[in-house]
Amino acid sequence: MKKIEYFIKTIICILVFASCESFIADDINRDPNNPSVVTLNAVLPSIGVRMMDWYGGQTSRVNSMFSQQTEGVARQWSSFNDYSGLTPVRFNTVWDIYYEDILIEVNSMIADASADGYNHYAGIGQIIKAGAMMAATDWWGDIPNSSAALGIDEINPTVDGQAGIYAEVFSLLDSGIGLLNGSDGGFSVGGDDVIYGGNVSAWIKAANALKARGHLHLGDYASALSSARSSFASRADNMSYKYGTTQQGGWWRFNDGRTGDIEFHPTMRAIMEGLNDTDRLAVWDQTFITSHPYMTADYDQNFISYREIQFIIAECLKRTNGSSSDMETAYLNGIKGSFEDAGLTDAQYDAYVAQNAVNPGGASLDLEDHILTQKYIGLFIQPEVFNDLRRNDFPALTPTSGSQLPVRWNYSGDEILFNSNFSGSETLFSPRNSWDTK
Repeated sequence: MKKIEYFIKTIICILVFASCESFIADDINRDPNNPSVVTLNAVLPSIGVRMMDWYGGQTSRVNSMFSQQTEGVARQWSSFNDYSGLTPVRFNTVWDIYYEDILIEVNSMIADASADGYNHYAGIGQIIKAGAMMAATDWWGDIPNSSAALGIDEINPTVDGQAGIYAEVFSLLDSGIGLLNGSDGGFSVGGDDVIYGGNVSAWIKAANALKARGHLHLGDYASALSSARSSFASRADNMSYKYGTTQQGGWWRFNDGRTGDIEFHPTMRAIMEGLNDTDRLAVWDQTFITSHPYMTADYDQNFISYREIQFIIAECLKRTNGSSSDMETAYLNGIKGSFEDAGLTDAQYDAYVAQNAVNPGGASLDLEDHILTQKYIGLFIQPEVFNDLRRNDFPALTPTSGSQLPVRWNYSGDEILFNSNFSGSETLFSPRNSWDTK
């Protein structure tokens, strides 16, 4: 997805024989005996880091603010907080990162790996692509897909419907699992995989976790439950990237450069105080500066986590009248995973769940008062909370301005300006996602 400026830049790069993007077909730096090896080793780590940066950066800040886990309190973020400042141009960067830095690059990686029979690289690429596609369509709704991310082949792509995008997401996940279950084709993934270090079994679990998330969005609770049970067995399985080696975590960088712009939200504080959730509050509800005990330089950014999966299992069992004992186990596992993520102890967790208001017993667990409330708390600053809010209209939040809560992101201002397939009529409040039927 390149605008006029990018098209000009690409032409210049071609003229000077530079390999500006991996989708430009040149063989200058390729080993003729192993044509994809250099490309795959170089591109996989950058895709992994960029995807986590995209998810844990502005995506996390905007979605946690829309969900009232955090609030913008100063400078431009105060206008973002009341929705007025979040004009389309504010979404240019996240849009460009998705299409230019993630989708184009992963498409190229999949094509190269497939051409040479390196099945595990292709499978991992398909899973990454599926996860990024699902996130992008969740934030924006209908987006360019089938004719997008083709480099200079298409600079005015059409918009695809969300239902078709979701169908491709599931197809990619199934294909990725199939490829990872087979031979690696003579070239195995290793340390260039910044997420799982080449652990094929872990990637298969991650694919099932993403399937569970997708089925949950679409209201297919039986399929979501089945996929979730085939996914993560512990926090060690989290699809995550730990910062600190070459780059600091997204929130740490933001707090370093924009101290005082965003803080903990009173709405979330009130919910947690009402449940005597003092230990997690003590970690999270501190001034957002670089010494914050949770938003650290070496933050472990989840794309999807064990605790989320456990809450999915609990929700699906509740909605399908499943085992109350299994539901309680998953519910408590989700809470415990959150306590562990916050660096808290088993004793602190035990004291919290001993409260009847938190755990009245499996048969008495309520969907909203218990499962969805604890998921809302337990996924602090994780972008998925915004999806839960729209799926369930819960928690019952009061808009910070006007009478409507945001139901989507604005499209990129550049895309509206340069792509004739965009009308510019969409807002933060309309249209809703195809799965947002509340």
